[in-house]
Amino acid sequence: MRALNPKYLPLLLLVLLAPTGNSQEPPEAIDLQASSSTYDRDSGHLVFAEVTIKQGEMSVSANRAEATELEFENAAWVFTGDVRISTEETLISGQKAVVDFQDHRLVRATISGEPATINWESSEKDEAITGQASELIYDRESGTLSLVGDATLSSGSSEISGSTLLYDFNAEQIVAGSPDQESDGVRITITPEDFEPRESKETGTDESLQAAEDES
Repeated sequence: MRALNPKYLPLLLLVLLAPTGNSQEPPEAIDLQASSSTYDRDSGHLVFAEVTIKQGEMSVSANRAEATELEFENAAWVFTGDVRISTEETLISGQKAVVDFQDHRLVRATISGEPATINWESSEKDEAITGQASELIYDRESGTLSLVGDATLSSGSSEISGSTLLYDFNAEQIVAGSPDQESDGVRITITPEDFEPRESKETGTDESLQAAEDES
């Protein structure tokens, strides 16, 4: 796939890079805070209200969270209502999220909404990258975000959209669609900044000439 000139499109459309390997460093402590918690004996579920879970720079918050046990070794937590997953530079939000923990690490999150959104502000770039889709799938280990269903990513005057997009945070690259699945294609929109129509200049010149002829 041909790479687009980054001068005109900061979001590069390239081939998917191989994911990075798992970190060998020990997991950081996980901190959970909630306004209240209850245990449902019938379902065996723990329920937390107004909950926030933090691990390092990663934070997950929601109006409600459910889990089958208070362990993070190998568990899936379900968050609902005003879900926010944030890091130092990234904010992902939606109405529901399923977050997977393995070996006490938050490794994957699937966020859905109408739409689910992301805002990423790089300290090395002046313009933020924003996106939205019916579903966002964030993989922390590989550093990728998949946008599925009416997906859009934009930065400054550039926008790319398609049925499925994948963004690599580390490489700052995008893959549109999948070679293994049917796709509606990709659409790229570039809006020129401070653009002055050529016609207005020509009109002004014609009017000046006409005024000079009338005076003579």
